[in-house]
Amino acid sequence: MDEDTSPVLPGLPGWPDFFRPAPARPVADGAPLLVDGLMVTLTGQNGEEGDPVAVTAGYGLPEDPADHLAQLAEVEALARFAEIRRLALVADLVEAAGPVDREQLVSLGGEGTPAVPEFLHLEVGGALELAPDRARQTISDALDLKWRHPRLWNQMIHGHLPVWRAVQVARRCHHLPAASVVWIDDRIGDTLPGISWARAQRLLEGEIAAADVVGVLDTADAAQLDQTLATMAAELAAAGDTTDLDARRARALGLLARGQHPAQTPIVHLYVHTTPGADLARVEGHGPLAHTALGELLAGCRVRLTRVINHAESIPVDAYEVPDRIREQLILAQPVEVAPYATLTARHTDIDHTIPSARGGPTTPDNLGPLGRTAHRARTHGGYLSTQPQPGHWHWTTPRGQHFLITNHGTIRLRT
Repeated sequence: MDEDTSPVLPGLPGWPDFFRPAPARPVADGAPLLVDGLMVTLTGQNGEEGDPVAVTAGYGLPEDPADHLAQLAEVEALARFAEIRRLALVADLVEAAGPVDREQLVSLGGEGTPAVPEFLHLEVGGALELAPDRARQTISDALDLKWRHPRLWNQMIHGHLPVWRAVQVARRCHHLPAASVVWIDDRIGDTLPGISWARAQRLLEGEIAAADVVGVLDTADAAQLDQTLATMAAELAAAGDTTDLDARRARALGLLARGQHPAQTPIVHLYVHTTPGADLARVEGHGPLAHTALGELLAGCRVRLTRVINHAESIPVDAYEVPDRIREQLILAQPVEVAPYATLTARHTDIDHTIPSARGGPTTPDNLGPLGRTAHRARTHGGYLSTQPQPGHWHWTTPRGQHFLITNHGTIRLRT
């Protein structure tokens, strides 16, 4: 390039030299992969503007190995630049986006970070095609890095430290008080870019320990826990567990975490889906299972069978409350909540009337959808709109103008 044509990024320094690759050599009938270090936008079949496409007929890959390597370096530089830009935009959005409707402010970052609109992670998840939990984590990472690790943030946005390393440091320090994090950042924030990740992790752990912020059990509580684990390990051995003592203690700790005890027999609801003549059954939460293995799975268990649910049945009820039979029918047909990029299983959700019951919406499967508590509240209080243009298809519109179509096959972003 004869002159500096790198993009100027609001809120960020100019594109560092590290991210300024030379133009790619022409490939596939003169179509370059990159133009002046930026991905080109291709033209669609009918002349309309389309998305960038990495590999298509007529837009192929180079033949010369040297060109392969040159383009690999270019793509890597662009990928690192995009990751930095992505996190910086999320951090800036927190300050730019205010609450919508009756939306509240909540804390997602560590101590000392600003509160954010409670449903903002749904907007971020929609834009980045992330599940709500991952979007919430992304906002938390951006908040922690920008507001609690200023030196590390500065190193990252200048391309001296990969985003993933900066994020790992922020997550490791998330639970610490703000003063401790700033102290750690002052000591190692400018040092981490120049050392290996293995050394960086050891250095970080040492500084956390030096800050004297590692939580420990009270002596009496630790002694009680040790005695309880010893007792439960002995009970497991008496019940037939042949593993060594350490393995039995680990299993006992897991049982305690789940609120169980070896002497207790938990009641488990197992949902098995099968059809006549099929060799495999599908066990919810576990995957496929051979019919012959069902007996082994249920050996020693007391089994109660529930009648087969016919999905063709859709009898409305004249009430707001969703009867168990309709709830079960809906969950089996729509196993995941019907919000953009959601991953919450339907059995852990609310059942939402698409057209509210107060406005005449019937309590039938074609006017119901499973929604997690956050998405449900976003519809009610946060300005998010959801319609069901046809049974099993939900059209979501966010307060900031994003549109999505959700079916039991997943989420599709709609162009407007």
